Amino acid sequence: MKKILVPVIAAALLFPLSSYYLGIKAQESLETQHRVLSETFFIESASHEYQRGLFLSRETAVMRIKPSVLEGLKNTLPENLLNALDKPVTLSHRVRHYPFAAGFMPVRAVVDTELVFHPDTEKTLQRFFGSQTPLVLHNTVRLNGSGMLQFNIAAFDYEELSGIKLNWQGMNGTVDYNDDFSDYQTRFALPGFKVVLADKGSLNAENLSFSAHTVKQDNLPLSTGSSETSLSLLEVVWQDKIAYDIRINDLIGMISDLQVGAFINPYGDVPPGRIRVENFRYATRTDSPENGFIDSNGKFVFDKLHYGEETYGPLHIEVAAEHLDAAALSALKQRWQESVARYSDTDRQREQILAAVRNEGSGIFTRNPVFKLRQFSFATPQGHIKADGKVSFAGLAAEDLNHLPAMLKKMQAALNFDVSRSLIERFAIAQARVLFTIENPDDIEEQKEIDNTIRLLTEQTINHLVAEGFAIEDGNAVKTILTVGNNTITLNGKPFDTSSPDDDLYDESAGKEISDVSDTSSDTQEPLPENKPLDP
Repeated sequence: MKKILVPVIAAALLFPLSSYYLGIKAQESLETQHRVLSETFFIESASHEYQRGLFLSRETAVMRIKPSVLEGLKNTLPENLLNALDKPVTLSHRVRHYPFAAGFMPVRAVVDTELVFHPDTEKTLQRFFGSQTPLVLHNTVRLNGSGMLQFNIAAFDYEELSGIKLNWQGMNGTVDYNDDFSDYQTRFALPGFKVVLADKGSLNAENLSFSAHTVKQDNLPLSTGSSETSLSLLEVVWQDKIAYDIRINDLIGMISDLQVGAFINPYGDVPPGRIRVENFRYATRTDSPENGFIDSNGKFVFDKLHYGEETYGPLHIEVAAEHLDAAALSALKQRWQESVARYSDTDRQREQILAAVRNEGSGIFTRNPVFKLRQFSFATPQGHIKADGKVSFAGLAAEDLNHLPAMLKKMQAALNFDVSRSLIERFAIAQARVLFTIENPDDIEEQKEIDNTIRLLTEQTINHLVAEGFAIEDGNAVKTILTVGNNTITLNGKPFDTSSPDDDLYDESAGKEISDVSDTSSDTQEPLPENKPLDP
């Protein structure tokens, strides 16, 4: 009998003692998580309270988006959404901290969270989610303090009498973190989202997924790691009566911050009523600093882009930046966050960021960075563009950032180009059209004559470059290697003198026209912005 009682008594004593100890450790973990969340640049803590019990504890935290961040978004988001985001949210955590709170495997704690919204926000959410709980959070804290946070946003199908429809297919994800949140992996997936704006148009996104591995760096407000975003379909449709001016390079820029350029902009076309992107993927990787420097790279890919009646793609862009000064990069990131939080005007934000590049971020350029275009490959209905190469700077000083000639003297570049002739002509027409004055803009024949003139001059230029050995013609494509270094520019290995116009480039009449165009463009060229200090 005694042999049975001893382990029973021991277990009866150990269970509450272990639960009490785990309760202390669970509080430490949750307070760390609260601190990390409060230290983000867009969230602030209004209040925080922890009530610890023997087996069950309660934590209540009131969080809100910082007013400065909302001020910076006032020109971007609708007023009703801003009003909802301005309201605080109460996170009520139910903390179970006995050894087997999660089942067979012992854990430090299991935390289930209830979100309590402001009445105005609650009223808005009920229109979409009805009686469903909009967001469910479940956090399992392991014995060593690491854990897994699971979240789920409920699906809803919303419709108004006006014809507006929203079909949100829900979102679920996880955050797998270490004990101090200095290393964590994030994953989430959205099966689909569709918006129908009555008879005005629609938006449809399918199979959005995101994953990231984030590593915080000691003594730097900077995180490294990797991320990958994929989207199987994004389709935007609108009616012809709506005035839109969307260009393909703007669309790519909105998605990826990559400026592809005017090669893919149509000219003289009526804006299409449909854009469809298939199998979009965007990936980044930033390595941890070594000796104060960071390497980073990014990849941007899509299979097809349907733009009106034309189909573009595939597109593959892979870029890299190496030997970047980590301290300067951290300072630049900090200034960017401050700018976004402080200014609602995007022009003002851009001005502040450019100023930061020339000040705190100047070390990125003055400590011998290397920028690589590992691959640029893009297919269009008019032809292809392929390019690769690298640009580096050696001995660049901060004051050189305001003077292009000084930057060029300290720049080394080598870029390979392979471009279809038809695409070069299309680009030249799109760029040079603005330099010609048309008495009657609606005169189609006059516009065609100008296009043909530009096309002829472009063809003559290409033929001259090939004949002089500055480029190679390969079928319908033109290839060359551009190098810059030691105050010398070469094309295909031949020095290219840009100090004065080449009178032999065209015949007499063509040369005069190009000379006039050059004079016009140089008159309109804006000087580089001066180095201005940031606002305090």
